[in-house]
Amino acid sequence: MRRSLAVVAGAAVLVCAGCSSEPEKGDPPSAGGTAKSSPPASTAPEPKPAPSAVALSVPMYQRALTNVEKTLKPSVARVMNAQTIAAFDASRAVLAKAVVIERGELAKITPPKGLVTAHPAVLDAFDAYAGDVSTELSRAGGTKTGCGFPKALDVRLYEAKSGLRFAYAELAQSVQKSIGKGVKFGALSVPPKLAQPAVIAGRGENGDVFQRSGPRGSGSLEIKNAGDDVVIVIAGSNPRQPQASIYVRANKTATLNGIRSQDYWVYFKSGTSWDAKNHRFTEDCSYQKFDDVFDGSYNWTISLAKTPLGNASSSETESF
Repeated sequence: MRRSLAVVAGAAVLVCAGCSSEPEKGDPPSAGGTAKSSPPASTAPEPKPAPSAVALSVPMYQRALTNVEKTLKPSVARVMNAQTIAAFDASRAVLAKAVVIERGELAKITPPKGLVTAHPAVLDAFDAYAGDVSTELSRAGGTKTGCGFPKALDVRLYEAKSGLRFAYAELAQSVQKSIGKGVKFGALSVPPKLAQPAVIAGRGENGDVFQRSGPRGSGSLEIKNAGDDVVIVIAGSNPRQPQASIYVRANKTATLNGIRSQDYWVYFKSGTSWDAKNHRFTEDCSYQKFDDVFDGSYNWTISLAKTPLGNASSSETESF
């Protein structure tokens, strides 16, 4: 009898160990010992489609471009007002970053229906700006003129600013060409052209004798110039120590008087961008010398024109 009770008691313990007098949280109460059924799996709601971008109207698109110009205009002005090369470089970098940012803002908008194909070309124009700047500023980085002389600060700044202005004007023109006549871009932000430094288009006055040394004599030299602007230098042996120097413009005639009665050589140099302060051409320089010596006791006439019938040869010489 004790044996069977132990078995029953053990069975009762086993049953009680796997059940609870209270239903677990979240489970519905069981009814009449029937099998429990698990709740149906919940299905996630389908995501709603993202709303399509609304295309701007033409006036709104114009407003967006105008806002870009208003944003860029102060940066453009700082570049054009720079007084040193360092200030120019710093302000140019700020402008370049601003152009990239504004390009990104334009990429976010949906253009009007009539400008759907034009808008990518507008973005391409902004992308091309950086390359255009690098190309146009290549000359501005030089510190020497074409003739090897130190380039003046005002010339360097002029070339740098003009190069940047050209690149920015190209950006505006490309945008305008892409969008057509119905929308405008560029009028607010493209700066006006700069005035050239005097040396760039510099020319001396015809017949100007700007150097003399030593006593004068009775000899003369008439120069008929059929070529570019030239400077005629007469000297004993060294053109850097002239007896006299005279400027003769292209297709003009001038006469140098007061030449001493002694032998001299005739040197001549041509070029462009006359630097009156330093008495030299700064671009496209050429230096030559007549091969024959001149007797200062006589009056001479020379013609600066290449001709097979000429009787006075010349040779290239070192700069002076």
